[in-house]
Formats: sequence, C-alpha cells, structure tokens
Amino acid sequence: MRAAAAALALGLLLVAAGCGNSSAATRSSGTDAATLVPASALAYVSADANLDSQSWQVVTDLFGPIVGTDANYKRDIQPALGDRVNLAVLGVEDGKPEAVALVKPTDVAKLQALAKKFDQGTEHYTVENIGGWSVVADSAAAFQSVRDAGTGTSLADNADFKSAMSQVGDSSFATAYASGSGVAQLPPKLRALVRVAGSPRWVAAGITVDKSALHLDVRAAGASTPAAYKPALLNDVPSGAILAVSFKDVNQLLARIQAEPTLRASLPSFLNGLKSLGGEGVLYLLPGTLLPVITLEVQARDPAAAARSLRALAAQASKLLPLRVERHGNTVLLTNAAAGTSSGSGSLLEDQPVKDAFAAADVPAEVTWLAYADIQRLAPILQALASLTGKGQSKPSATPKLEKFGTLVAFGARSGSMSRLEVRLTTR
Repeated sequence: MRAAAAALALGLLLVAAGCGNSSAATRSSGTDAATLVPASALAYVSADANLDSQSWQVVTDLFGPIVGTDANYKRDIQPALGDRVNLAVLGVEDGKPEAVALVKPTDVAKLQALAKKFDQGTEHYTVENIGGWSVVADSAAAFQSVRDAGTGTSLADNADFKSAMSQVGDSSFATAYASGSGVAQLPPKLRALVRVAGSPRWVAAGITVDKSALHLDVRAAGASTPAAYKPALLNDVPSGAILAVSFKDVNQLLARIQAEPTLRASLPSFLNGLKSLGGEGVLYLLPGTLLPVITLEVQARDPAAAARSLRALAAQASKLLPLRVERHGNTVLLTNAAAGTSSGSGSLLEDQPVKDAFAAADVPAEVTWLAYADIQRLAPILQALASLTGKGQSKPSATPKLEKFGTLVAFGARSGSMSRLEVRLTTR
C-alpha cells in the first residue's frame, strides 16, 4: 500500500488538525487496532475521523472548514472509514512506505470503492476482514502479517509502544508512534533533525482538544537532550509582555545543526553570529507606540564575545530595525528600545493571566526551554508581518481565527531518559 500511504497520512494530518477528544463514550481508543499490527511496525497513527464529534465542531469554529471535509466526505469517505482511521507503516522499500489501514466502516462497499482509487500500476488495493477490522492493503504478504499479529505478538504487546502510549494516552483524538527504526527511514533532512533532537529510541505524540484549549503532548525516550534549568531570566521580563521565550545554550543547538551537512545550508546567515551565546537567555516583546519593543537578554558565559555577536547582528538588521547593544556585567541586551527608556515595574511572572496559563499547562520548575504568548495582543503584529511578507492572502477557510485564541504556553522538559514537549493553546 505504498502509494496510498502518503494520501492516507495526509488525511490523518487533516484529521489531526482537528486535534480533539471524541464526545462519544463508545468511541474506540487509539490502540485498539494495534492488536492487529505487527510488533516490528515502524510507525502507527490513529485519529478520530468523525466530523460530527464535538471536537470537530470546536476546530471548525477556530479554523473554518478543513479542506476536503465537505459534503462529499460525509457522503462517501466517512462511511468508508467509520469513526476512527488507523495507519501502520510495516516497512520501507525503495524509499516508499509499505502501509496498511485498519478501519471499521459503516459501508464496506464505499471502503472498497475508496481503496480502488489508490490503484497505481501493479499496485491494487483490496479489503479483507481480519479480527473484526476492515484491513486495506496491496499485497498478500501485508494481509498475512496482520493475521499473524492477530494470533501472535502484535504492536500492542511491544514494550516500547506500551510505554509510549502510557505517556501520551491512547484515547486522544490523534495519536502517533514511531520506533527508532521507523525514524531511521525518514528522508535525509528529517533524519538530521532527529539527530539534532538527540536520536530518541522512540517518539510518540497525542493531540487533544476541548472547548477551553488545544493540547499537544510529545514524548521521546532515550534522547540526548540538553539539561533542564530554572528559567531565572523570565523574572527580568517586564509585566505586560506580549511574548517571552526562555532558552539556554543556544550555541550548542547551533553547533549540532552545523554538524549536519543537510541542515547547514538551511541555517540563516545571521544565526551564525550567535555561536558565542552560551548561557541562559530570554527574548521578549513589549507593546510600543509605533513598533513593538523587542529585547534579547543573555546571561553570557563570555559577555564580551556575546556583545560582539549581538552588535554584528544589529548591524545586519539596521536597514529593517534599529537595534542597540547594552552590557551590564555578564548581562548583554540587544533591543530597539530607546536608551534610558523604562520598561515599567513588575515582572511578567507576577501577571495573573500568566500565572493561570502556567498553572493550567503544568509548567515544571525546570525546563529545557519555555515560551509564552498572549495571542490576542500578538495577533495584530502577526497579521502585519503576514501582509509585509505577502502571506496574508490566505483563503478565509484556511486562516486561523486568531481572535478566538487566548494564551499559548509551550515548553520542553525531561525526567531521567524521557524527554517531553508540550504545547497548550487556550481558546476564547
């Protein structure tokens, strides 16, 4: 089922854009179909395909209709897929994934018709009923591997898979899992990004949504990620900031990217000047009269080198935005604020909306990075940038309705050999 894999994966991503919890108590979990997937599968994705679920209503309200989910979908596709669609990648041959789909259709004839649409050359897709599931595949070997998993050892028995699902949950609207072997089959640039991320043994993700927030939870086992730290410089971010991003040792991240030939050329030239920015840093945005006030603050291990790097960056940006560099002991700042300008009293961390957002996102005391944004106040800036870059002409149905979003909190953390990335975006 190689040619169909990309199309099915795209469909899953469109469904995952809905990223929510199903409202029906009888809906199957994300791991039910895994009992028919071979234990050696490279990847597994499960997503809710019911457009009438409460979560889809929330997503449509936030993003508008998802492309391809029109009346034809409800008439021809949804009956073919049922409430949930599951895709397993069994292997890769000549760069093409060998995949099977497992669904419980309400109309098998429509599933058979849908499967035939993916016929290409000598590949012919058929449907077989195995273990109470309708399985779509293009080879007898693929069907047999599903039968063998159903009567023997399956992905659901795999220790790594069980550990991954225990981390991200198996009942979220969209769930994904990839083994280390599966990650190794990715295209060169994606493999390079995985190495930059620490070459995990497995990666899993779960996406959920309710009427108050969208939540992405990504876990990775065995990845050599940076050590966690307490984001002390967030205390320096003034009250009322629109955006704040805490980080540490960005020079090490840049070094890992530079070590990957397939990524090196993609690195913007101005970032090369940041190789000396070791230590903790924070980037924040404050409302301004005409332009927002942008400040990059670094508690540098080598403040003199950091100051030189930031002056060089300011020189490169001078035609777009006048920036200046200040140094106070080990602290170096790059900002467009006028000299002597007071940013006011109080810290962002004392603002009640920020406290509430961090508490709801369960931000740990130590992180590998941390970001906060007030989407309502950031929206006009994003829209202005989109207009300037020519990307503000998207069709309304494809444009997020920013006025319906509240705050965003995202962070990285680790516990032992387990790393995690979480994003929580509230809705209004």
